[in-house]
Amino acid sequence: MAESEGVKTPIWKKQGFKTAMTIAGTLLIAYGMANLEIIRRAHDAYQRGEARFAAKQYKQALWDYQEVQEFYFLPRTKWVDLASEKEFTCRAYLGDWVPPEGPMDADVRQTRAAEFEKYRKEVEQITPVGDTTYQAAPLTTYEKQTPRKQEKSK
Repeated sequence: MAESEGVKTPIWKKQGFKTAMTIAGTLLIAYGMANLEIIRRAHDAYQRGEARFAAKQYKQALWDYQEVQEFYFLPRTKWVDLASEKEFTCRAYLGDWVPPEGPMDADVRQTRAAEFEKYRKEVEQITPVGDTTYQAAPLTTYEKQTPRKQEKSK
Protein backbone atom coordinates (compact mmCIF):
# COMPACT_ATOMS: atom_id res chain seq x y z
CA MET A 1 0.00 0.00 0.00
CA ALA A 2 1.28 3.38 -0.85
CA GLU A 3 1.13 6.49 1.31
CA SER A 4 -1.17 8.12 -1.21
CA GLU A 5 -3.93 5.62 -0.36
CA GLY A 6 -4.28 7.03 3.19
CA VAL A 7 -1.84 4.83 5.09
CA LYS A 8 0.97 6.92 6.58
CA THR A 9 4.48 5.59 6.99
CA PRO A 10 5.61 5.88 10.63
CA ILE A 11 8.29 8.54 11.17
CA TRP A 12 10.89 6.04 12.40
CA LYS A 13 10.72 4.21 9.08
CA LYS A 14 11.49 7.30 7.01
CA GLN A 15 15.01 7.62 5.61
CA GLY A 16 15.55 11.19 6.89
CA PHE A 17 14.72 10.14 10.47
CA LYS A 18 17.09 7.16 10.29
CA THR A 19 19.89 9.39 9.01
CA ALA A 20 19.29 11.97 11.75
CA MET A 21 19.31 9.28 14.46
CA THR A 22 22.52 7.78 13.06
CA ILE A 23 24.21 11.20 13.18
CA ALA A 24 22.91 11.91 16.70
CA GLY A 25 24.02 8.50 17.92
CA THR A 26 27.49 8.95 16.42
CA LEU A 27 27.86 12.36 18.09
CA LEU A 28 26.80 10.94 21.47
CA ILE A 29 29.28 8.09 21.17
CA ALA A 30 32.08 10.51 20.23
CA TYR A 31 31.24 12.74 23.22
CA GLY A 32 31.22 9.72 25.54
CA MET A 33 34.56 8.49 24.21
CA ALA A 34 36.11 11.94 24.73
CA ASN A 35 34.86 11.99 28.33
CA LEU A 36 36.23 8.51 28.97
CA GLU A 37 39.61 9.58 27.58
CA ILE A 38 39.69 12.61 29.90
CA ILE A 39 38.84 10.42 32.88
CA ARG A 40 41.50 7.87 31.89
CA ARG A 41 44.21 10.52 31.49
CA ALA A 42 43.31 12.19 34.80
CA HIS A 43 43.42 8.82 36.57
CA ASP A 44 46.80 7.95 35.02
CA ALA A 45 48.32 11.30 36.01
CA TYR A 46 46.95 10.91 39.54
CA GLN A 47 48.44 7.41 39.87
CA ARG A 48 51.80 8.73 38.62
CA GLY A 49 51.61 11.46 41.26
CA GLU A 50 50.80 8.94 43.96
CA ALA A 51 53.81 6.80 43.01
CA ARG A 52 56.12 9.82 43.14
CA PHE A 53 54.56 11.06 46.39
CA ALA A 54 55.21 7.64 47.97
CA ALA A 55 58.84 7.90 46.80
CA LYS A 56 59.02 11.37 48.44
CA GLN A 57 59.58 13.05 45.08
CA TYR A 58 57.32 15.93 46.04
CA LYS A 59 58.22 18.32 43.21
CA GLN A 60 57.49 15.75 40.49
CA ALA A 61 54.33 14.62 42.31
CA LEU A 62 53.19 18.25 42.48
CA TRP A 63 53.54 18.53 38.71
CA ASP A 64 51.51 15.36 38.19
CA TYR A 65 48.75 16.58 40.52
CA GLN A 66 48.65 19.87 38.64
CA GLU A 67 48.33 17.93 35.38
CA VAL A 68 45.28 16.12 36.79
CA GLN A 69 43.66 19.46 37.58
CA GLU A 70 44.03 20.49 33.93
CA PHE A 71 41.39 17.83 33.16
CA TYR A 72 38.72 19.81 35.03
CA PHE A 73 36.11 20.16 32.27
CA LEU A 74 34.04 18.07 31.45
CA PRO A 75 33.38 15.82 33.33
CA ARG A 76 34.70 16.84 36.73
CA THR A 77 36.08 13.64 38.21
CA LYS A 78 37.00 12.66 41.74
CA TRP A 79 40.65 12.65 40.63
CA VAL A 80 40.57 16.45 40.31
CA ASP A 81 39.47 16.87 43.93
CA LEU A 82 42.00 14.32 45.22
CA ALA A 83 44.80 15.95 43.21
CA SER A 84 43.92 19.37 44.59
CA GLU A 85 44.28 18.09 48.15
CA LYS A 86 47.56 16.36 47.34
CA GLU A 87 48.88 19.51 45.64
CA PHE A 88 48.53 21.42 48.90
CA THR A 89 50.19 18.56 50.78
CA CYS A 90 53.14 18.55 48.35
CA ARG A 91 53.46 22.32 48.61
CA ALA A 92 53.54 22.01 52.41
CA TYR A 93 56.35 19.42 52.25
CA LEU A 94 58.29 21.61 49.82
CA GLY A 95 57.50 24.87 51.58
CA ASP A 96 56.66 26.12 48.09
CA TRP A 97 53.64 28.41 48.29
CA VAL A 98 54.59 30.88 45.55
CA PRO A 99 54.48 29.41 42.02
CA PRO A 100 57.43 30.50 39.85
CA GLU A 101 55.20 31.92 37.11
CA GLY A 102 53.24 34.19 39.48
CA PRO A 103 54.09 37.61 40.89
CA MET A 104 56.06 37.72 44.15
CA ASP A 105 52.95 38.14 46.29
CA ALA A 106 50.88 35.44 44.55
CA ASP A 107 50.86 33.02 47.48
CA VAL A 108 48.73 29.98 46.62
CA ARG A 109 47.25 30.05 50.13
CA GLN A 110 45.76 33.47 49.31
CA THR A 111 44.88 33.07 45.62
CA ARG A 112 43.08 29.79 46.30
CA ALA A 113 41.95 30.62 49.84
CA ALA A 114 38.64 28.74 49.72
CA GLU A 115 40.38 25.58 48.60
CA PHE A 116 43.22 26.02 51.10
CA GLU A 117 40.77 26.27 54.02
CA LYS A 118 39.60 22.70 53.37
CA TYR A 119 43.11 21.35 53.90
CA ARG A 120 44.50 23.95 56.34
CA LYS A 121 44.57 21.70 59.44
CA GLU A 122 46.34 18.85 57.66
CA VAL A 123 48.82 21.13 55.90
CA GLU A 124 49.75 23.13 59.01
CA GLN A 125 50.97 19.92 60.71
CA ILE A 126 53.53 19.23 57.98
CA THR A 127 57.12 20.32 58.44
CA PRO A 128 58.73 21.25 55.11
CA VAL A 129 61.46 18.80 54.09
CA GLY A 130 62.20 19.84 50.54
CA ASP A 131 62.67 17.47 47.66
CA THR A 132 66.09 15.87 47.94
CA THR A 133 65.46 13.50 45.05
CA TYR A 134 65.03 16.28 42.50
CA GLN A 135 68.12 16.43 40.32
CA ALA A 136 69.40 19.87 39.49
CA ALA A 137 70.62 20.65 35.98
CA PRO A 138 74.25 19.62 35.39
CA LEU A 139 76.91 22.30 35.57
CA THR A 140 77.77 24.10 32.36
CA THR A 141 81.32 24.13 31.02
CA TYR A 142 81.73 27.68 32.33
CA GLU A 143 80.59 26.66 35.81
CA LYS A 144 83.00 23.70 35.85
CA GLN A 145 86.02 25.93 35.22
CA THR A 146 87.99 27.22 38.17
CA PRO A 147 87.58 30.93 38.98
CA ARG A 148 91.05 31.70 37.59
CA LYS A 149 90.19 30.22 34.16
CA GLN A 150 86.86 32.06 34.15
CA GLU A 151 88.64 35.40 34.50
CA LYS A 152 90.94 34.65 31.53
CA SER A 153 88.10 33.59 29.24
CA LYS A 154 86.23 36.91 29.66
